[in-house]
Amino acid sequence: MSNAYALQNADFLDHIDVVCPKCAKRAVVTGGKPNQYLVEDEQNIRCACAHCGFVAVLNEASKSTVFVNSRDVPVKSHVLYFNSPCDPFFQLPVWYEIPTTHGSLWAYNEDHLTVIENFIADKIRSRNDIALKNKSIASRLPVWASSAKNREYLVKTIKKFKEK
Repeated sequence: MSNAYALQNADFLDHIDVVCPKCAKRAVVTGGKPNQYLVEDEQNIRCACAHCGFVAVLNEASKSTVFVNSRDVPVKSHVLYFNSPCDPFFQLPVWYEIPTTHGSLWAYNEDHLTVIENFIADKIRSRNDIALKNKSIASRLPVWASSAKNREYLVKTIKKFKEK
């Protein structure tokens, strides 16, 4: 069992399950590197759907104007959005978004969801001498998700979501 205090959401970027923009079934974004905040190898980051054949490559996707330099030339780049319920590269909604009565839980893939589920289910959340990290999965979860009073409900909701 992986410790949610030792892992970050960015550790799960190599395989992200998303909703296909063409058929709304499960597609996969691959090629992202953990803790990579600058996109260097854009042709390796791609989204593919096995159901409808949709394929997108990041270096072919449109770029946003990040700033205008001193010569009034717009500088364009891909803007990456981390720690939100969409993949950071194409901004497609993640497949594992679970609505609850308190808000929604989300994960990039099934392994990520399992880490979150294990953290929520754990009655004794031990750091095992892991230093405080504000970027850890445990610190990024909303307060209601780590509250003991919601533990049983959330674990049941996650299991029900995994079964369908």
